[in-house]
Amino acid sequence: MQAFWDDGLMATSVDDLLRASGLARSALYNRFGSREQLARLALQRYAERQGAGIRELFARRGLGAVRDMLLEAALDNAGGRGCLLVNALHQLRAADAASAASARRAFAALAQALRDAIAQVVPAGQDAEGLCAATMAAIAGLRTLQRAAVALPLRRAAAERFADMLAPV
Repeated sequence: MQAFWDDGLMATSVDDLLRASGLARSALYNRFGSREQLARLALQRYAERQGAGIRELFARRGLGAVRDMLLEAALDNAGGRGCLLVNALHQLRAADAASAASARRAFAALAQALRDAIAQVVPAGQDAEGLCAATMAAIAGLRTLQRAAVALPLRRAAAERFADMLAPV
């Protein structure tokens, strides 16, 4: 998963995967079938891990988790790598239909995990689905600012404004 995240799904070669995994070429193909199948499994694993983290964060922090997620996106952005799923959706759009479909399914699963977590903590009558979509859009925007090397104080201020609009304290 790390090799795909570091180099991008399209740019990661089998040799890169062999170096990252320590597997022999025959073992990689015997175990995963193809580079594309390994990419699909990496996307699925990423969505599962992120979903578990979201559920844990919301269980601990309630609606405050939205603010935490926005600030994290403004500050860290996964070491500048962004979201593996968003990166995959951009890279695979026209290149590999099966992998692009896999990326969309993984993204939908992650969005569902966020929707479910939000639905558990929002007051009755509030739009959990809308808050989920707005949170995801805000995170994508903050990660774009980070990748564009916008200064940290401006990213932090943007994250605070998003948090104030989406999940006021």
